[in-house]
Amino acid sequence: MIWDCADISSGSVPSQSYNTLGINPEDLDLLSRTVLRLGGYAEGLFDFHDFGFDKNSLKDHISSVHATLKRLKENAPPEGIPLRPPNIPPGAFWEDQGEVWNYLQTLRFAAGATMMTEQYSSHMTTENLHRAMTAKIFRECVIGILDDLIDKGNYSYLEAKDLHHMVLSSMLDPDFDSTSFTKRLVTMLRQEQIPLFDLINNIVRGFNVLWNNSPHGHDYFYQMEIMDERVALGQALSMFEKEPNFSIARMEKITEAFYAPDETMHWWEKLGGHVCAASRHNLIDMAFTDQAYDIRRMKNFLAGWYYYDAAVILMDHVVSIHHDLRNGIANLSLIAMREKELRELTSIRNYNPHLTIEDYDGHLRRIADLTSKAIRLATADIHDETLVYPFMTIMMPVVMMADWIGNRDDMIHTFLEAIAPTIKHVAGNGTVPTRAIIEVAGETARGQ
Repeated sequence: MIWDCADISSGSVPSQSYNTLGINPEDLDLLSRTVLRLGGYAEGLFDFHDFGFDKNSLKDHISSVHATLKRLKENAPPEGIPLRPPNIPPGAFWEDQGEVWNYLQTLRFAAGATMMTEQYSSHMTTENLHRAMTAKIFRECVIGILDDLIDKGNYSYLEAKDLHHMVLSSMLDPDFDSTSFTKRLVTMLRQEQIPLFDLINNIVRGFNVLWNNSPHGHDYFYQMEIMDERVALGQALSMFEKEPNFSIARMEKITEAFYAPDETMHWWEKLGGHVCAASRHNLIDMAFTDQAYDIRRMKNFLAGWYYYDAAVILMDHVVSIHHDLRNGIANLSLIAMREKELRELTSIRNYNPHLTIEDYDGHLRRIADLTSKAIRLATADIHDETLVYPFMTIMMPVVMMADWIGNRDDMIHTFLEAIAPTIKHVAGNGTVPTRAIIEVAGETARGQ
C-alpha cells in the first residue's frame, strides 16, 4: 500500500491520508543525482559570466534541494509508485528516448521543478515540504507522459484537448472517482500506449490525494483550472505542428485570442506560454505553505511566470528542432526562425530549414529577452534575500538543454551572455519590492 492511512486503489480520497509518501526510492535516488549533476554544471558557468553574486549561493540552493530529496528517499516506502517505464534499463541515467515515454528527460524536468520550491520552503513544515516535492514530481511526470503520447500518437485536435482536460482536471477533482477515471482513460489512449495506463492512473490518484489534503489547495483550485485549460488548449494546437494536420495558419488564427502580458509577444510565444506548465508549480508549492497568498495582488508575479513559461518551452524546442523534424513536427523554435517558409508549406516531409549560427543566436537572445521580462516582473512584488530567482533563472537553460551538454554548451552560453546583465541587476537588489504578496491568512482577511 502506498499511503499508510488510505487505500487509494479503492477510489476514495479521505482527508489526512498521506503520511507516507509514494514515489519509489530508486526514482528519487536518480532524481537527486540529477539535481547534483545539473548543479555542478551550473557552478562552472560562473567562470564565464558575471551574474553579480557568488556561486556559493547557487551551490547552497542545490544542496538544499538535494538534501530534501535525500530525506524524501529515506522516508519513501519500497512499494512506492515506480516512475520508470518497463522498457528503460536499470542502469540508464543520461539521457534516453523511450518508445512511448522519454522518462529520463521528464525526470530532468522534474528536477527543475523541485528547485522552484526553494522560494517557498521556509514557509512549509518538513512534512508539507516533502508533500509539495512529491506532488510536483507527479505533476511533471503526468505532463511529460501526455506530451510524449500526443507527439507520438495519432490524435486529432479535439482528442488531444479532451485527453489533457480529462487527466488534468481529475488531478484536482475533490470528488475524484478512480473507477470512472480508469474507464475514461482506457477509451482515450491508443492501443500501443496502454502499457502506460497503470502509471498514469497511479500518479493521478497520488497527486489528487496530496492536493485535496493540502493546507491551501482549495484556495488555488480556480487558478489551477484556468492554467490547466491553457495547457489543454495549447497541447491540442500542437497537433497542427505535425503531419498530417500541419498548418501554420490554423495555429496563428486560434492564438490570436490568447492571453499575453503585452502585445509584443509573437503568436508562437503565446502558444508556448500556454503549452508549458512550469508556472503551475508555484501554485502547488503555495498549496503546502503555512501562509496564504493573495492571488489578486500577484499580477506582476503571474505575468512574469507567463514569460517564463514561453521562454522555457522555447529552450526545450531549440535543442530538439531536427529530432522533431524527423518525427514530422515543426516545433515552436523552428517556427520562430522559419515562419515565412513554413507558412507556404502544407507538408514538412523532407523539409530542410538550413539553420545558421546567426539564426540560433538571434533566437536565443529573443528567449533571453522574454526571460529578462520574466525575472523583473516575478521579483517586482517580493523580497528575494536568498537570490532564488537569479538561481532559478540560471538553472532553467541548464535543465532544459541538459541533454545537449557537451556539444551544445554554446547555446547555454549565448543565452546566459544575454541574460546576465538582468540577473546581475536583480541580484543587486535593483528591483525594489512594491508590496509583499505573501499574506498571513488573518491579515488578508482584515484587508478585505
